[in-house]
Amino acid sequence: MSHYFIGIRVSEQIKDSLIQWQKKLAESLEYKVWTSPEDFHITLKFLGSASEKDVETYKKKLEEQHWPHPFCLQIGPAGYFGNKEQPRVFYADVTKEAPLMEIKEKVEEIGEALGFQKEKRNYHPHVTIAKKNLGGESPLVATGEPSIFQDTFELKVSSFSIFQIHPKRFNKYEVVSDIPLKGER
Repeated sequence: MSHYFIGIRVSEQIKDSLIQWQKKLAESLEYKVWTSPEDFHITLKFLGSASEKDVETYKKKLEEQHWPHPFCLQIGPAGYFGNKEQPRVFYADVTKEAPLMEIKEKVEEIGEALGFQKEKRNYHPHVTIAKKNLGGESPLVATGEPSIFQDTFELKVSSFSIFQIHPKRFNKYEVVSDIPLKGER
């Protein structure tokens, strides 16, 4: 069985900006995993291993819901998980807007009803830029921090997607299905 997750894709314009972040970050930090620009996303729920039938059932339940109207999220500034000097994960932060949290909550409720494990950790929406730090000095602590990592971008959200994970591919995430928000069908 394949692994799946539910998430929000980022726009081409934001991808281009985050590529610039990766280039600047690579000047001072080394990472084992650099997220492919085609894989930039905001995770709503990790499903893990699931059959195509289970994913299809989940999709149908998602399509039956009354979702909020399209909305905007702020992407950025930069953030990290782990030690600020050598973050194990470097990311673009995402604002916790009410419609995002409503979608996240409904996606969790549906998943739990279908037998998928509920996420126990607090939700921290973000777009992963790089992970598995191999060394270097973080630009987040350097004197005269490059302003590029303070940049913010607006993302209009009009849908979210179910993704299948292909761990051996360069672009690891394939959209299986898009779920439009209210008024977007």
